[in-house]
Amino acid sequence: MSALLARKSDLARRLIVVRDSACARHRVEQWLDQARSHGDVAWFGPVVPERLPGARPAQAPHWLGRELAAAVFVTGAEPAADALATVAGLVRGGGVLLLLVAAPTASPFGRRWQRFLHEPHACWRPESDTLPMPGRVRDPARIHLNAGQRAIFRQVTDLPARQEGSCVLLTAPRGRGKSTLLGAWVRHWLETDTATVAVTAPNPAAIQALMGQIQPARTRPILGADLYRAPERILASAPPQVLVVDEAAALPVHQLLALAAHAPRTIFATTTTGFEGSGKGFHLRFLKGLLARGVVPREYRLHRPLRWMPNDPVEDWVNRLFLLEAEAGRAPGRIADFERLGARVQWRTGAFLARHESELADLVGLLSDAHYRTRPSDLQRWLDDPNLAVGLLRGPERALLGVVLALAEPGLSGPDARSVWAGERRPHGRFLPCVLAAHGDLSLAALPALRLTRIAVHPDWQRRGLGHRLLGAAEAYARRQGYGLLGASFGVTPELLHFWRQCGFDLVRVGFRRESTSGFHAAVVGKGLNRTARARLDRLRREVAADWPVWREGALSALEPATAETVRRCFPSAISAHRSGDSDLDSVRAFAHAQRPFELALPALRRWLDADAACPGPLPQSDRPLLEAAVLQVLDWPRLCRLSGESGRNGVICRLRRIVACCLNRGF
Repeated sequence: MSALLARKSDLARRLIVVRDSACARHRVEQWLDQARSHGDVAWFGPVVPERLPGARPAQAPHWLGRELAAAVFVTGAEPAADALATVAGLVRGGGVLLLLVAAPTASPFGRRWQRFLHEPHACWRPESDTLPMPGRVRDPARIHLNAGQRAIFRQVTDLPARQEGSCVLLTAPRGRGKSTLLGAWVRHWLETDTATVAVTAPNPAAIQALMGQIQPARTRPILGADLYRAPERILASAPPQVLVVDEAAALPVHQLLALAAHAPRTIFATTTTGFEGSGKGFHLRFLKGLLARGVVPREYRLHRPLRWMPNDPVEDWVNRLFLLEAEAGRAPGRIADFERLGARVQWRTGAFLARHESELADLVGLLSDAHYRTRPSDLQRWLDDPNLAVGLLRGPERALLGVVLALAEPGLSGPDARSVWAGERRPHGRFLPCVLAAHGDLSLAALPALRLTRIAVHPDWQRRGLGHRLLGAAEAYARRQGYGLLGASFGVTPELLHFWRQCGFDLVRVGFRRESTSGFHAAVVGKGLNRTARARLDRLRREVAADWPVWREGALSALEPATAETVRRCFPSAISAHRSGDSDLDSVRAFAHAQRPFELALPALRRWLDADAACPGPLPQSDRPLLEAAVLQVLDWPRLCRLSGESGRNGVICRLRRIVACCLNRGF
C-alpha cells in the first residue's frame, strides 16, 4: 500500500503561478534549465529564451505527442486558451506547469481567469521563492499496458484485415495511454508479422511517445522516419498492410476518409476532449462518413489515466476553466406540453453567461456535442465578444433544448469593399460583407449583417422543428436590431441545404476548398431583411448561378455529385443573369494588376478570351498553352505546375497574372 501511495504521489502534477516581471523571468529561466535533468522541458511564450527549447503559443499543437517534465507558459493578461490547454496536456505525471501571469483584464473571461488563478490548485510563488523541481518517474518507454489496454490489444491484433472491424477507432481523454497502446500494436506487427506498417500523424513529432514504446524491444533501432509518412505521401504511394493514424482529429475529415479506404487494416486514434479543438468531429463527421461508405469500424475507448494519477488536480483545473468536459444536459422526454408552455428564445450576452456558470456549462456542453470543432478559445470568445448574441431555447424544467449564436458584422465602406473585391484585404469580423464584396456587389456589402455562427438542438429533441424555431427567432432579433442581411456558413451537404432552404435562406456561394475541420466545402446562405437587400441578393445569386458551371468544371470538380446537383437546383435560373463586358474586364484587370483570386476571376477570364479568340495569338509560344490550359481547359494545379515549370499553385498564378497583364498591355 505504501508503494502504491508513493507512486500516486510521484504522478501528481503541480500548477505554479508566478507574477511576470523581468526578475521573475530570469529566475524561471534558471529553474527550467535546471529541470532539464529531470526530463524534457519547454518554454511557451512570445519570446523563447535562447538556451531553452520551446515555441510561441500558436505553435503548441506541433508538440502534441510529446511528454514534458516541466513547462513554462507566459500567459500575458489573458492566456492563449488553445495553447494553454494543449501545453497542460503535455506535462507528464509528477511534472510542473508554471504560469507567468500579468495583471488580468476586466473582460468577462479575464474575471473568470482571475478567479481560477486563485483556486487552491494554483500555487502562487514569489519571484524570490525556490521553485519545486519535477518529480522523477520511470522512463515512459517502460510503462506496461494496464488491464484495459491489454484487453483491447488482444482484440485488435486478432482482427482479420479487410473484414468488418478491420477499421479501428481508438478514443480517449488525454493522458490515458493512447500512444502507449498504439506503440504496442506497431511493435507487435513489426516483430510477429511480415506486414508492412506505416504511421502517420499531423507531423513527425506527434509520434514521439508512440516511438518510445517500440525502441526498447528492438535489437535494431528504428527511427521515426522509418515508420512515419505524411498523409499526402501515404495516399500517393502503394498502401501499407497496416496503417496507424495518431492524433487523427487534427487531420481534415476528407483526408481521414481517404486514408481509411487506402489500407486493408487501419487504426485511427485521437483524444476526444477539447484541447485538440476538433475531437468531437472525429465522431460527428468521420464516423458518419465511414458508415456512408459501408465501413463499419470497431470502436474502443480508454478510461483510466496512465500519464498522471486519477483526479489529477492540474487536469481538473484546466477542464473546469475551459469547460472541456461539458456535455448537453438531460432533456425532458415528453414534448406534448412544449407548445402550451410557449417556450421562447431568450437572448443573452457573454457578460450575463459569465455570471451564471450553470447556464454557461449547458451552452458549452450542447455546442460541443453538436459541432465538430469546439476549442477552448471558443469559450473565451463567447464571453468577451461584444458583437455576439446568444439565443437560448428552454423547454420544460428549464432544460436547454437549443441554442443559436449570432454575430453582428458591420458593413464595408466603399473603399474597403473595393479592396476586398480586388483581393487586397479582408477585414476581420466581417465575413458576410466580405463574401458579398468578393462576388461583386459592393452596395450589398455595405449593409450591416447578422451572421449565425452556430446552431444546435439537443440530440434528444432533434427533427421536431426546434431548428426552424431558432432561426425564426434569430430573424426576428435581426429585424428588431435593424440589420439588412441575415446569413450563415456551414459544411455543404444536400440535407443541410434542404434545411436552410426550408427556413427561407437562399444559397449565395459554395467555397472553392474543403474545410479542414468538416471535410466539406463551405456553403454561404443569406436572407435579405428589406426590399432593397432582397432585390440585390437575388441579382447577385443570378450572377453566381451564371458562373457556377465554370466553377463546377474547375475548382469544384471533386464536389460530390449529389451535393453538386442540389447546389445547382438551389441557384436561380442563370438565363436572366447579365454581366456587362465592362464588369468582366474589371475583374480581368483586377486579376492581372491586383490580387483578385483566380477562381473568382476565372468565369470573367473565360468570357474575355471567348470574346476575343485572337487574344492569346501574339503571346510567346511558352505562355499561350498555359493560359489556355488554366482558363479554357481548367486543368488541375499539378498538371499546370508541370506545364509551366513552376513549383506550386502560387507560382502558376503569378505567371498567369503576368500573362494576362501582357495581353491587356497589348490592347486585348
